[in-house]
Amino acid sequence: MYGVTSILSIEDRLMLSDVMEHFGLSKSLRQVDDFETDHHRQLLKDLKVAIHEGGIIALTGILGSGKTVFLGRLQEQLRQEGQIEVAASLTFDVPRVNLDTLKLALYYDLATDKDGDLPSKTEKSERALMKVMRRCQKPIVLFVDDGHDLHGQTRRGLKPLIEKTSRRGARRTMVLAGPPRLKNDLRRPSQEETGARATVFEFEGIQGHQRRYITWLLEQCAPAVAPSDIVTPDARELLAERLITPLQIQHYLTRILEQAHRVGEKPVTPTLVHAT
Repeated sequence: MYGVTSILSIEDRLMLSDVMEHFGLSKSLRQVDDFETDHHRQLLKDLKVAIHEGGIIALTGILGSGKTVFLGRLQEQLRQEGQIEVAASLTFDVPRVNLDTLKLALYYDLATDKDGDLPSKTEKSERALMKVMRRCQKPIVLFVDDGHDLHGQTRRGLKPLIEKTSRRGARRTMVLAGPPRLKNDLRRPSQEETGARATVFEFEGIQGHQRRYITWLLEQCAPAVAPSDIVTPDARELLAERLITPLQIQHYLTRILEQAHRVGEKPVTPTLVHAT
């Protein structure tokens, strides 16, 4: 979830298994993703209310703070509650996403096999999309990750897209996620039509809860071992002072445990944290 994607050699994989055995880990630090704070829980509630109201929503947060994980949890809850129809753009090359791409994402998530493919001609395609949107009889939300990479012209087109569908009786919400620059981009004069109508939520991640997160992470990965037997309290305090996101903590703590295994140290001390 928050982890750094990497390609490991056979030697690296063997070393990783040795490190896990050395510290009593039952799973990798990169396999845990359920940590929540009061901020997470309150933001989930606020976003659900905003999605019910419709319009454009921007969720911003620094790299590695866990926005994608958080939005995945939100989408899962919305699907389970069944009061809102959830769609998501899955296109990998976000800078090339345009309004037609977003229409396709909506259509394929809302249509049935009987509806067939979306017509290629513009007027027909929009009428077909309106038809499946009205049929679902629920508010509809479309999630777009890396919304900061959308072309400015595409973002400007979100306003008329939402307004036209709303006039036809389909309440629509667009959720864009990205780093803090997304909020800055929406405030540019060229984006005023969209930005003035966007509700911006800032995602804090685990800020202020780093020490608790580190302890929780160790407990989840090594439930049979006391966290202090893996990383001393002073070393955890140092990590919490230096690192601010789950991505950073998982990445550097993994490196630190690997180094500790190489030198035969257990538990990890502040000296080794400094050295790594």
